[in-house]
Amino acid sequence: MPARRDTPTASYAYLALLCAFVLFVAVNVLARAELTGYRIDFTQDKLFTLSRGTHAVIQRIDEPITIRFYFSSALGKELPALAKYAQRVRDMLGEYAALSKGKIQLEVYDPVAFSDAEDRAVAAGLHGIPLDRTGEQVYFGMSATNATDDQETIPFFSPDREQFLEYDLTKAVQSLAQPKRKMVGIMSPLPIQGFPGTLMARINPRLAQPWQMLAQLRQLFDLKLVDPATTTEVPDDVDVLMVVHPAELPQKTLYAIDQFVLRGGRALIFVDPLSEAAQQMVGPGAKQIPTSSDLKPLFDAWGIAYDPAKTAGDIPSARRVNAGTDARPQPVEFPAWLALTKKNVSGTEPITSEIESLNMADAGALSLKPDAKVSMTPLVFTSKQSMLLDTEKLKGKPDFFGILRDFKPDDKPLVLAARISGEVPTAFPNGQPKDEPKKDDDKAADAKKDEARSGAKKDEAPKPLTHPHLAKSNGPINAVIIADSDMLQDRFWVSVQDVFGQPVQVPISNNMDLVSNALDYLTGSQDLIGLRARGVSSRPFERVEQLNRDAEVRLRNKEQELQKQQEDTQRKLMELQRPAQYGADAPNTPGTVILTPAQQQEINRFKSELLKIRRDLRAVQLELRQDISRLQSWLWFFDIALVPLLVALAAIGLGIARVRKRRRRTIVEAKG
Repeated sequence: MPARRDTPTASYAYLALLCAFVLFVAVNVLARAELTGYRIDFTQDKLFTLSRGTHAVIQRIDEPITIRFYFSSALGKELPALAKYAQRVRDMLGEYAALSKGKIQLEVYDPVAFSDAEDRAVAAGLHGIPLDRTGEQVYFGMSATNATDDQETIPFFSPDREQFLEYDLTKAVQSLAQPKRKMVGIMSPLPIQGFPGTLMARINPRLAQPWQMLAQLRQLFDLKLVDPATTTEVPDDVDVLMVVHPAELPQKTLYAIDQFVLRGGRALIFVDPLSEAAQQMVGPGAKQIPTSSDLKPLFDAWGIAYDPAKTAGDIPSARRVNAGTDARPQPVEFPAWLALTKKNVSGTEPITSEIESLNMADAGALSLKPDAKVSMTPLVFTSKQSMLLDTEKLKGKPDFFGILRDFKPDDKPLVLAARISGEVPTAFPNGQPKDEPKKDDDKAADAKKDEARSGAKKDEAPKPLTHPHLAKSNGPINAVIIADSDMLQDRFWVSVQDVFGQPVQVPISNNMDLVSNALDYLTGSQDLIGLRARGVSSRPFERVEQLNRDAEVRLRNKEQELQKQQEDTQRKLMELQRPAQYGADAPNTPGTVILTPAQQQEINRFKSELLKIRRDLRAVQLELRQDISRLQSWLWFFDIALVPLLVALAAIGLGIARVRKRRRRTIVEAKG
């Protein structure tokens, strides 16, 4: 029998397989060498696709940055959900390193107990958490350093901040790329610095001390006080202008704020329809400060609607105040003083992401006009059980009970704080306004002040402006407006407690956290401000959760009724089984119970009823999970069986088609 030889068709097949293998290896080598920085993100929310702002921040890195990522493997074994999130953080950090083209070096550590990695994690400021009773600490955080040893740390990656993961990472990178502290200019007629060493301070010692907000902000920023009465131009070194209660500002000061914002400066503005501080304190020179404040020319140009004659009231957030006297207190809920909670703040904005509570007093309401030039993102808002109150009725000691009696909710929330952005025109199209006419007394007083301060002559020409007039903004403006200034007062956010004889400031609300978050957000670059909250990698079964809620609504009442019947039956059964009658031979001896046949029959009946109730209760609890179990079975079928079944059917169909094709070809060849 002659030896079998491979047909030309078989030789071609072997050659094709060899070429395919060579091509596969070549493509992988080429992709590894040339396509390292390219990714394809198939997730619904583009979880692993870095935004344009992050790209811009990374491209501006001049000096190398080293990121050290710490995750304890023991923590991942105990909490698989954290292990999954840790993998996402690590993958995103890898994206940062790949995009930087060597400017960002990523190092990954597993800080096991008593290791050098743990010592480095502790030195970097990471928060260790105990794993078990042995006291072993586990870590899940990050530290990053630049060439000058500046450091940014994320002590612990909380899954609750997953939607802000890119913002937190990009913020850390930008802080290391541009490590200089930002300058915040503060403009306010309120006595935020106090009056140390003055007669007013001796009369009221509370006025001698500066507000605690200054000490809080100095830990994060450089501060510069900007005089609201004499400023004609905001200094160039100010990154963010913080305007607090701008009451009756001169036109030139309003013009200075307008031009600062138009040329790219950021602003944090606190207006107030009724300032509690202005009602209780006096300003510099013992002058009374107006109780309401507004930036009407600027708000009109931007399209912001705000009425200082109206105050926001909210029933669910109303704080309890004393409507009586110290001797005879009358507690009452006052809807103009608000104790806001997490449900009153936006959960998708970095500024309010971790705010749990806020205290506000006599806050105003913000909205957009129909012809608004800006977009507005609400940050803090009331519930729907709110309405606008007349500010005049709240001055002094208001009629608390009358306000509650006349309160009629408008069934819509009111915006108390918002972030605005957009291209806007100037509020002063004719340029810098002229000096406002003054009374003779005011002129004489101003002249004396000028001579005392600088020796300037009365007819000296004003200092020329260093920046040309802008008719419109150079780009989108960025500002945060909060319609309350009282939240900055010490009594609304901090409490002084005596600890071992030393006064300690203890925050009672997140008021200053909101302020520092807003300033931190505004001092970031335009690219960082452009970042938004992202989706989360955890994808819950929404249909399953909805079924669970529907089942609970439908069956929870029945379950509670059966549980009550069970408790009543058990109580009656225990009462029947108590020793009620003792034998004659053992009087007053516990444990020798004599039951009548009727009592025994009643006990047996209660026991049978109790068993029936328990069966019904188990049936109801089983029914609570029945729909979920059915849906879970279908999900298992689709995930585990359906796809392999479809692949098998496709393979069978393809095989049948090939057999039929080969058979037709054989028939054709036979006929030929």
